[in-house]
Amino acid sequence: MTPDELYFVPPDPVNPPTISRRKIEIPVEKVIGAVNSLDLKVLSLENVELLQRMVPTEQETKTYKEYVGSKKNVNLLTEEDKFLMQLGKVERISTKLIIMSYIGNFFDNIHFITPQIHAIISASSSVKSSKKLRRVLEIILAFGNYLNSSKRGPAYGFKLQSLDTLLDTKSTDKRMCLLHYIVDTIRNKFLDLLNFESELMYIDKAAVVSLENIMTDVHELEKGMELVRKEAELRGKERHNTVLKDFLANSEEKLRKLKADARSAQESFRECVEYFGESPRTVDANTFFSLLVRFARTFKVADQENEQRRRLELAALEALNKPSDEVMKRNKLNQKKQQEAVINELKCKTRLVQEKKLLHQDDVYNGALEDILLGLKSEPYRRADAVRRSQRRRIDNNRLSRTMEELEL
Repeated sequence: MTPDELYFVPPDPVNPPTISRRKIEIPVEKVIGAVNSLDLKVLSLENVELLQRMVPTEQETKTYKEYVGSKKNVNLLTEEDKFLMQLGKVERISTKLIIMSYIGNFFDNIHFITPQIHAIISASSSVKSSKKLRRVLEIILAFGNYLNSSKRGPAYGFKLQSLDTLLDTKSTDKRMCLLHYIVDTIRNKFLDLLNFESELMYIDKAAVVSLENIMTDVHELEKGMELVRKEAELRGKERHNTVLKDFLANSEEKLRKLKADARSAQESFRECVEYFGESPRTVDANTFFSLLVRFARTFKVADQENEQRRRLELAALEALNKPSDEVMKRNKLNQKKQQEAVINELKCKTRLVQEKKLLHQDDVYNGALEDILLGLKSEPYRRADAVRRSQRRRIDNNRLSRTMEELEL
């Protein structure tokens, strides 16, 4: 039975050594050989990280040694205890695992840190050399001095944190803030400054980078490289030392260049913030560049809101002038409708005359209306050439009587 004092129970029950041991599907002898030779081909980075969490402490290693020294039956230990006891026999196992993790992650760390350093260098240089940003800040300072002229003397500068307060000063109707008025003035008087953010290169990338964290990461890489050098010196001309020699030959120059770039980023950022009256000790890169990113964004939004306000005002002005134009259009339409009605009436009368619905003057006689009404009862509609018999008889009689009178005359 495994003694209680030797049964390893980790402080974190979520990740016990039993689960970690099952993830490492390699015999313990092969694991120990890979650790001693720093062989990342046999032992993957994931397995190295698992082993770093499983390495027994000094007290646990001492307990295992006492158990073996007392000549107790080792077979009574659990598989996890046997595995941990074998790991405890490896000299400087913690240092070797740290070196393996450092070697396996070194180039990824270089590729991760390098773009951040370049972003700070480029952003610092572009902000410091931007003429348009400087002129915009001069206009803001002029507005501030004008607003405070009755309270105090003119100011020669302001903290960049004050850019966030431009949204707080609003008009009496709360529709416009000071930034809206400044942006409107720049659009009307200094149109070339509207795109000042185009000169601020990489500030969005530098805004998410901490220069302090970069310098810490570079320092940790230096410490890891020093550990690798000491391990290489300690091994001397051993057969397993080729791994360290090859790594040092490929990585030391890259680390030196990274350190030089990091110092350059520090210097560029220092010159930039001091140019704007800030101190690199009190403001970090992400804070400084985030402020400029916010200002450029709110500046653009204010310009868009001004443009929308101008369109609404123009539409309202057109709405005030619209009624008179509408009345004129309505009058013209009514006049046109009246003209069309008169024309239609004339056309209708002409058509009715042609269809005998209206009679010519020669066709009118005494009793004609009565004949038409009587005829409509039995024959509402008739052909254009159709004529009532009574009407035809009377017409013929009238014509005959006129002819006789003419003959008598």
